[in-house]
Amino acid sequence: MSEKIYSLLLALFIGAIILSCGSEKAEQQEFQWGNLKNLGPDINSPGKDEHVSFTLDGKTMYFASIREEGMGKYDIYTSRFKDGEWSPAELLPPPINTLKDEYDPFITLDGTELFFASNRDNSEQYWDCEIYISEWDGEKWSEPVIYDRIFVTPDKPDWGVTIPRDFQTFIFSSGRAPARPQSVQIFQSIWQGDKWSQPVALPEPVNSGGWEATPYITPDGETLYLCSDRGEENKQDVDIWRFDFINGQWTNPQLMRGPFLSDKHDYDPCISPDGTKFYFTSDRDGGFGDSDIYVVEKIFKK
Repeated sequence: MSEKIYSLLLALFIGAIILSCGSEKAEQQEFQWGNLKNLGPDINSPGKDEHVSFTLDGKTMYFASIREEGMGKYDIYTSRFKDGEWSPAELLPPPINTLKDEYDPFITLDGTELFFASNRDNSEQYWDCEIYISEWDGEKWSEPVIYDRIFVTPDKPDWGVTIPRDFQTFIFSSGRAPARPQSVQIFQSIWQGDKWSQPVALPEPVNSGGWEATPYITPDGETLYLCSDRGEENKQDVDIWRFDFINGQWTNPQLMRGPFLSDKHDYDPCISPDGTKFYFTSDRDGGFGDSDIYVVEKIFKK
């Protein structure tokens, strides 16, 4: 495992420098998120379309969908950005997709490892899923295997992997304790040189005791986004929240308002690797299906 991490760090070193230089300049300017756009029928279907993830160049996207042409229930699809548009969604063939559920993909920046959740080895229960990994050999994806047993919770969900660029922190959603029944919390594990530490639930303000799911950590490890039902009592939808890593702890919770906020479910946050676009999922009115993928752009103030 350690050799793989070192090779990933080496492969991503140049890309990290490019991204950090570009983001440093961008952070010096004030901006707001705007120009909300539905990704359209080439990506969104009459069913559910959710949870995007990108390679380093931002030109290959993976996402999950439930649609008629799929293999099972949830399946993982891919699309490529060309000539200013995303290409029509392509279903990933076996061994990635099966007759069961495959969802919440996370692709490493170098495009060689694909993490996702699946119930392929369990009952028909969508809820009982584990985190799998498949490796790209340049021609095809390897047979997926459970990534690490330390992230397996019997009869409970483990999903929504997100990993920063240095590959030293593993953040995911899980139904393990202290999550309430039929709910999930955000957990974190730290790489210890030869193994991952026992996952622990992140303290407040990240976890509120309600539903906290589908986290996304920026490549620099400094900002965390997630969806949560915190807020008013008996809240029936989820919203996107942001947290900053300051002095060794997650703090400064901020509700993402503006184009991110509706009276429906808004979730699955993900920022493009260059930091200029923010993607998320919503079942708000006006979409193509049960839930659609949307994007907003970073607009700099003059």
